[in-house]
Amino acid sequence: MNRSDKKGGSALRIILIILAILFILALLAYRISMNFKTPEQTVSDVPVNVKIASAELMPIFATSPVSGRVQPIEEVVIMPLASGEITRVFVQMGDKVRKGTVLFEIDKAQMTTALNQAKEGLASAETAYNRMSALYGEGAVPLLTYEQAKTQYVTAKESYNAASNAYSNCTVKSPIDGYVTSLSATAGGLASPGAPAATVADVSELKINTTVSEYLAPKLKPGDPVDIHIATLGDQTYTGIITAVSPAPAAGSLTYPISISIDNENGEVMAGMFAEINIVSDEKDMVLCVPSDAVIVKSGRSVVVVLEDGNLPVYKEVEIGIDNGEFVEINSGLEPGETIVVLGQQYVKEGVAVNIVE
Repeated sequence: MNRSDKKGGSALRIILIILAILFILALLAYRISMNFKTPEQTVSDVPVNVKIASAELMPIFATSPVSGRVQPIEEVVIMPLASGEITRVFVQMGDKVRKGTVLFEIDKAQMTTALNQAKEGLASAETAYNRMSALYGEGAVPLLTYEQAKTQYVTAKESYNAASNAYSNCTVKSPIDGYVTSLSATAGGLASPGAPAATVADVSELKINTTVSEYLAPKLKPGDPVDIHIATLGDQTYTGIITAVSPAPAAGSLTYPISISIDNENGEVMAGMFAEINIVSDEKDMVLCVPSDAVIVKSGRSVVVVLEDGNLPVYKEVEIGIDNGEFVEINSGLEPGETIVVLGQQYVKEGVAVNIVE
């Protein structure tokens, strides 16, 4: 190969390399230009998919949640009035008892002796009093002697009553119908006044004591129904009835106590469970409403997208009222029956037809 041929081959290679570089640069420039184009330059006007609903007249209400613990309708802590050794225990924790059921007994030996002595003293004093009363009536004894006999009789009667009560206190009974929910009394143990020995709770009805704000309190009254949810029992809703509303806040507080009874016919709810109560805070009947998702904020205004002839979207400013998270009240800006967009409204353009999907 001569020198001229070599020069020609080198030139050709250079030209090919230059052409390759120019092609790559052109391709890069094209891709960069495509990235900087606006959506209108790259995407055709494909209709936006939307879901729709109608503006309708309906009742609407909003709720405010409060919480509290479920409590028995009545609960009594049993504290014996006598001291001494516990001789017998007749119940176990969880037993159902009636009012007057004997729970346990305390040693009665000492009380029995005191009662017998007081009984004898009363009989003697009563006999003396009757005798002196008869003699005084006949004028056979002076007033002072009669008054002394009367005083001794009254004192003996009080002593007997005290001894009788002390003896009765050795037999500890349930003061209410209910269940034994705690029991610390044991045979051979010691009982003493002021020391809790058992607890009896009446769970035939259950209640929740809680408090509400000054905003809610004036809107509540006894007899109002409420919905109750107990997380440990799943998604079931239980019915409650407001039984009392305090006219004044609790001492040292700005909230108002209320009491709620619970319908526990099936016995699922148990005392001590944590409950959430939904109290109706606002309620209106037959007002214009749309799904809450239909209302969006645009330029600081509440608006909805309304579809007019040919599925053409139009933004309409609305004034809203009660919003319970599912539906929202429309005070102005819409008419009943208008078709509104509830999904996809953020992407529509006024005057550009949309595609309605189920």
